[in-house]
Amino acid sequence: MKEIYFDNAATTRIRPEVLSAMNDAEGGLFYNSSAMYAGSVKSRKAIEQAGDIVLSRLTKRKTGNVIFTSGATEGNNIVIFGKMTNPRQHMVVLAGEHSSTYAPSVYLKNNGYEVDYIPLKKNGVADLDTLTRLIRPNTALIVFGYVNSDTGVIQPTADIVKIVKSINPKAHVHCDVVQGFCKFDFDVMDLGLDSVVVSAHKIYGPKGVGALWLKKGTTLKPIMYGGSQQEYRPGTENNSDIIGLAQAIKHFDTQSSYMHVKKLQDRLLSGLPRGCSINGDASNPYITNIMLPNVFGHTVMNALSSRGIYVGLGSACSSKAAKNRTLIAMGIPENKTKNVIRVSFGIYNTLDEVDIFLDELENILKSY
Repeated sequence: MKEIYFDNAATTRIRPEVLSAMNDAEGGLFYNSSAMYAGSVKSRKAIEQAGDIVLSRLTKRKTGNVIFTSGATEGNNIVIFGKMTNPRQHMVVLAGEHSSTYAPSVYLKNNGYEVDYIPLKKNGVADLDTLTRLIRPNTALIVFGYVNSDTGVIQPTADIVKIVKSINPKAHVHCDVVQGFCKFDFDVMDLGLDSVVVSAHKIYGPKGVGALWLKKGTTLKPIMYGGSQQEYRPGTENNSDIIGLAQAIKHFDTQSSYMHVKKLQDRLLSGLPRGCSINGDASNPYITNIMLPNVFGHTVMNALSSRGIYVGLGSACSSKAAKNRTLIAMGIPENKTKNVIRVSFGIYNTLDEVDIFLDELENILKSY
């Protein structure tokens, strides 16, 4: 049975070109880049070139500091705990955010910090009026995702930054751009952001590597100690994975990828079985959150899986959670939030696969 993989928002298969570059690096660039001999100098140069590639994709001005991490979760934690250093500070988080930002916010709140959450409108977009009321003189950090990993809704990032900075120019605005990086054209400097995180395995690169971008002049309190390899992130760099991230960026064609997945989503939306609807505005073709007619999402997911079709229930980091925080924040009744599946497309998916999925989904729903 040929497998159909429609959970690309959780992770993507690695590109052959990326894997080839990583294998070459394992053989020829295995040296510790902090040493002083020729092989290490060559490894250091490759890491610096990878940083330039990340930087050039984030902003045309090529300014700021790129720090390689184990992924977006680590990057989010570095920023959150690096900025929130005393309980007198106030933090604002967008409701329904990924666990890698939500969980740290809960920890801080449970330990005496002031934390508020920006509610979502019914379409999944941040309530900017409430955001305006939440910003205070002691607001130190605002955290949100460029794209919601559950619904695919794209947040009005420039508007969020403008509101925050107009009220408190000193507030640090941090954005998790993992689900939008390379898939959409944006410039972090034009958006006015202070820091962002990206991850390789969402763009056909290796797992376990990502990058944190900090605007020039940004300072954080380090949360890790033990080496001088990278500011705020000690430890010997993972040469091959860093090169894999850079190669994934180089090979990602934003326009052709978008056009391809848009055709897939158009076919999906035009053929959804009766009784199904979409949560969010469906403007992002990469992620589609489908409300099912009175049947649990995990039931349909398991039935599809038995047929070799893999979909998600939402963010992979929270798919086992009892509640879907994003959908609840959008005002969807809690009992209904269990009746969803998430379909997320990638460059290796085909229209034929969408047709097979739609046929199987209809057959499954007919049995309930």
